[in-house]
Amino acid sequence: MKKILMIPVIALVSGAMVHAEAGIAGKWEGKTRNGFEVKLELTVTETALTGTLTREGQSTAIVDGKVSKNTFTFKATLNDQTEGFTGELDGDQLKVWLDRQGPPMAAVFKRVK
Repeated sequence: MKKILMIPVIALVSGAMVHAEAGIAGKWEGKTRNGFEVKLELTVTETALTGTLTREGQSTAIVDGKVSKNTFTFKATLNDQTEGFTGELDGDQLKVWLDRQGPPMAAVFKRVK
């Protein structure tokens, strides 16, 4: 009986993880608090995050990306310096900030349709 009940629970949990991962994946546009135009192109495979970050027309690869539920982290090189980023899916938008600046300096991204 326990095995029968575990199947729906596993399916529900797996579905929630896929939904969060699928929600983060895609193309996003936003502006930093300094007014820089930023685009994110994100791909999620299980708990890995890859893609590109484009700021003011200059693109850089996203590396060391990780996804956990509705949050994610990655690194990207800006001005020849590797920066750490943290973000979260918040409804239909992403909030992303430089680790050294913290959440109060988050840029808000909207999905590109």
